[in-house]
Amino acid sequence: MEKQEELKRSAMRAVAALLTNPEVRKSPTVADFSAQIRSNPELTTLFESIQKDTASGPSTDSMELS
Repeated sequence: MEKQEELKRSAMRAVAALLTNPEVRKSPTVADFSAQIRSNPELTTLFESIQKDTASGPSTDSMELS
């Protein structure tokens, strides 16, 4: 279960990073994916948390290699 949660967080970090590029934000595929995130309350909360973490500065999380 913990691995699944970390996978979700990792995916949300990737989406947040992609959305910093104005060209990517214009993509219909990304817009659809973003809408899917917003339609799921759990993912919306997670995504907003990731965006706040990203806005506050670089991550100090270490990568788990197990």
